[in-house]
Amino acid sequence: MDAGLTAGNLLVILVALVGVFLTVIGLPGNWLIFFTAISYGFFDSFIHINSTVLFILLGAVLTGEFIEFVAGSLGAKKENASRKAIFAAFIAGIIGGILGTGIMPGVGSILGAVGGSFIAGYVAEYAATGNREKAVRVAQGIVIGQAVGLIVKLAIAIGMVAFIISRLTWTG
Repeated sequence: MDAGLTAGNLLVILVALVGVFLTVIGLPGNWLIFFTAISYGFFDSFIHINSTVLFILLGAVLTGEFIEFVAGSLGAKKENASRKAIFAAFIAGIIGGILGTGIMPGVGSILGAVGGSFIAGYVAEYAATGNREKAVRVAQGIVIGQAVGLIVKLAIAIGMVAFIISRLTWTG
């Protein structure tokens, strides 16, 4: 067995798993997974990760981005959220995910992202309308929409990693 090939494969798996983790905290982990596959393709002369595989992975990334955007927007729009509430929730979700990761990776990432989105959505909507009940509904709608989008995007990330791993070659 070629030690360089094994090390390269393990590096691809590690970076792809980092991509899954980044997806959990709201960062572009699926894109990291996709670009990792492209890098492996170059390394492997596009034998095992070829253009067909890359197009499938690109389709998966774009589908995940689209669903995440639509789900979050629908959750917010269902409650007639202000643009400020949607934007604030998006930014606070990323910041909360990063801070939560620093406290407790994994669970903290998710709780930080959800908590950040909820609080920011609530504060921004309350500041815009002065209506506490509406602010709570908007914050809940944003969080539910983001959660649905995140779950779908995370499932896509895990599927992409499994697909890439299935394409790795372990013998030179």
